[in-house]
Amino acid sequence: MVVYAKAMLGFLAFIGLQLPLILADCPLDLSGSNFTLVASLCSNKNERGKCCRYMNAFVAFSVARHANVTGNLGVTSNLSDVCIHSILQTMELYGVPRNATNFCGFGTKIPVSYYCRDRTTVSQMLESPKFMDVTKNCKLPLSQENECRKCLNAGINYVHHLVGSQDNITLSTCRDATFAALASQVDNISAVEIASCFFQVGGFNIPPVLGSSPSPPAPKASPSPLVAATPNQLVLGAPPNQKHHERHLMSILGIGIAVTVAAIMMLIVLVVLIRKKSRELEDSENVNTNSSKHFPTCRAMHKFQEGTSSMFRKYSYKETKRGTYGFSTIIGRGGFGTVYKAQYTDGSMVAVKRMNRVSEQGEDEFCREIELLARLHHRHLVALRGFCIKKRKRFLMYEYMSNGCLKDHLHSPGKTPLSWETRIQIAIDVANALEYLHFYCDPPLCHRDIKSSNILLDEDFVAKVSGCRFWPCTCFKRWLYLLRTCKNRHPWNSRLYGS
Repeated sequence: MVVYAKAMLGFLAFIGLQLPLILADCPLDLSGSNFTLVASLCSNKNERGKCCRYMNAFVAFSVARHANVTGNLGVTSNLSDVCIHSILQTMELYGVPRNATNFCGFGTKIPVSYYCRDRTTVSQMLESPKFMDVTKNCKLPLSQENECRKCLNAGINYVHHLVGSQDNITLSTCRDATFAALASQVDNISAVEIASCFFQVGGFNIPPVLGSSPSPPAPKASPSPLVAATPNQLVLGAPPNQKHHERHLMSILGIGIAVTVAAIMMLIVLVVLIRKKSRELEDSENVNTNSSKHFPTCRAMHKFQEGTSSMFRKYSYKETKRGTYGFSTIIGRGGFGTVYKAQYTDGSMVAVKRMNRVSEQGEDEFCREIELLARLHHRHLVALRGFCIKKRKRFLMYEYMSNGCLKDHLHSPGKTPLSWETRIQIAIDVANALEYLHFYCDPPLCHRDIKSSNILLDEDFVAKVSGCRFWPCTCFKRWLYLLRTCKNRHPWNSRLYGS
C-alpha cells in the first residue's frame, strides 16, 4: 500500500508539472478541469454517457472563457489540431481511455471551435434572431430545476429556429456555441452554473479566479488594454505577453499543490473504500449463503450488493413490510407484480414492486431489471433505489412519483385536464429520456414499450419514463430505420440536445 501510494503520488506530480507544457501552444485553458473525475467515469462502460457530458462541458467551458477575451467561438483553424492533440495527451496522462474519447467523438462531436451557420463570434450569436429569448430565460440563478428547464427549452427553440432539422453534430455544435456565447458574458462562477444546467453535470467544479470581475457585455475580436489587464485574461488563455513566464511558474506551483492535496485525499478515500469493501463482502457472503438455500441468485444482484450506496441499497423485508403497512398501500398493478407505496423510518418514500412469479423465468426478469435499471441514471428515467429478497419473495424499489402515470391524467374522468404547456413539456422530457437511451448508453437501448401508462409524473409534473422492456439495439441499420420511421410519422418529434 505504501509503495503504491508513493508511485501514484509521483505520477500525479509528474502530470501536474507537465500539464502547462502540454497546453503551452493551445490558447484554451483547461488547467482547472477535473480530468481525474473524467478518467473515473470513462473507465466505467456503464458511465460512458456521463463521461461524454463531462468531457463536453470542460471543453465548452474553456472555449467560453477564451471567447470572453477574444470574442471568438473557439480557436483559429491553424490551432485546432494543436489543441485537440494537446487535450488528448492530457486526458491520456490522467487515465482517460482512448476508446472513450473516440466513443464521445472528441474533435468531431466535441470540437474546439464552434461554427454554427457561419457564426464564429460571440457578437454574431448575440445579434441572432431570438437569442434575446435565451438571454432572458437563462438569467441566474439556474440552480432550481424549473429555472434550468426554462433555459434549456429556450436554447432548444433558438437552435432549432437557427438550423432547422440537421444532423446531431450540427445541433450539438450550435448548442455549445449558444452556451459559449452566454457564458462569455459572465464571470467564472456564473459560467459554471450555466454549464451545470446546459450539460446536466453535477459536481462541475472549475475553480473561479480570485478577484475576477464580470466580463464586459460585448466582447470584441481583440481585447482592449483595459480588458487585457484584468485577472480574467491572465488565466483564460490570453495572448503571450511579458508576464507569460511568470504565469507558467505560478501555474506549475498551483497545479503541484493541487495535485499533492488531491493525491492525499485519494489515498484517504482508497483506505476507507477498502475497509468498506471488506465489510460488504463479508455481509454479501452471508446474504448469498442464506438466499441460495431457497433460490439461485444472479451475478448482477451480487455485483450491486457489493456496490451498495445511499442511492442504491438492499432493503430488509421487515422495514419494507412496515413501510407498506403490511402491503396494504396498493397504488398499481402491472404485468410482473403489484406496486405499493412505502415510507421508511428515515423519511424516504419509494414505490415497491413485488414480483408475482418466482419461477426461473421470473428470477431472470428480476435480475435483468436490476442489471439494466441500476446503471441508468437520467433525470427523466424513473430511478431504481434498491431491492429486497426474502426467501422466494422478490421486491424492487423505485423512486416514488406522486402524480401517478400520464394515462390517468389523460383518460380518467375525475382528473383535471393537463394544460397544453404541460403536455408539451412532458413530450420534451420523454424525448430527452429516449435520446439518452439511444445515444448515450453503451450499448444503445430501445425501450420497446413507450405508452402513457409507462410515463410517470412527479409532484412538479416532470415526466419520467418507466417500464423494464429495454433491449440492446444490436442491429444498427434496423434501429436507425425505426428512428427515421418514427420521425417521419411525427414531424414535431425532432431530436433534442442535452440529457
